[in-house]
Amino acid sequence: MMQTPKDFSYFMPAEWSEHECCWMQWPTSMTPSEDAVSWSHFDLDKGRINWASVANSISKFEKVKMIIHPKDLDSSKNLLQSGIEIIPLEINDAWCRDSGAIFLLDKDKNLGGIDSDFNCWGYKTNYELDDQVAKFMIENSKAKYFKNNMVLEGGSIHVDGQGTLITTEQCLLHENRNSHLSKEEIENNLKDNFGVKKIIWLKHGTDEGTNGHIDNVACFVMPGKVMAMTCNDKSDTYYDRLNENLETLKTATDSLDRRLEVIEVEMSYKRLIPDDDEPCSYINYYIANGGIILPIFHDEKADQNAINIIQTTFPDRKVECVDGLDILLGGGGVHCITQQQPKAKV
Repeated sequence: MMQTPKDFSYFMPAEWSEHECCWMQWPTSMTPSEDAVSWSHFDLDKGRINWASVANSISKFEKVKMIIHPKDLDSSKNLLQSGIEIIPLEINDAWCRDSGAIFLLDKDKNLGGIDSDFNCWGYKTNYELDDQVAKFMIENSKAKYFKNNMVLEGGSIHVDGQGTLITTEQCLLHENRNSHLSKEEIENNLKDNFGVKKIIWLKHGTDEGTNGHIDNVACFVMPGKVMAMTCNDKSDTYYDRLNENLETLKTATDSLDRRLEVIEVEMSYKRLIPDDDEPCSYINYYIANGGIILPIFHDEKADQNAINIIQTTFPDRKVECVDGLDILLGGGGVHCITQQQPKAKV
């Protein structure tokens, strides 16, 4: 039987734990699939400007490692700041949260990494090169390698670092991921690989190309506290779904039997993608060492409300706002294009 991280007492730290660096992938010039509506509206040049804005903002707080396809190296030269480490590697796409490694620590702060199967959110476009990224990241960081033979993207889970994981049924139970596994088998896989004891299942994500990742609708912000996207407009298509999620969170307890405190962030009711019902998510941010990289969406009232709530939630971190529009048009948010590597012992 293949040994798992649990056998070696590895666990996934919370995102607010200290980082060694942040990994990203640079948008490539490869033509994306038409299966995701937003991608048909994605402008590569504008997208690269936004990816660079995120990377440059994160680099104020921690080291950034940017994986770039060798044929796209020139496109980054005038956009990325000099302190960002450039790593040439053939890749298909730019969603490091999902195709990249998920890093772990053990009780002695030794670094581990999980290489889960990746099928491009249910075979939506070419992915064979991206399926090799996780292993590369683990080898580059000299972490202990663990292979997880279940399809799993980093954006489909959030953890509190104390034994609790949240996810969505919409994604992990989708027929295009692991249709051969039961819900119980998926839970056991998550417990074996991420060192968690309790799984909190929300029914719904949003309708972007990932089939409902958790990182668009809810995240842990500290032990015992989650932040959730909410909808107060009964006429909005997300009203019932997000309120069902909210009720689940408000009645949930974590692995230490604490009733969760829920911090609500109201969504923007703008729909910025033509012919697409995907909402703008303020939950899809990145927690850096001393900073929060927050996408905003040209909605002054909703943007400011999100900034105020998130800054209050993280008083010791500086909120850095970046334009989220062109990342959204690509199919995601700031969290989707980043992956933290926790600080390990030297």
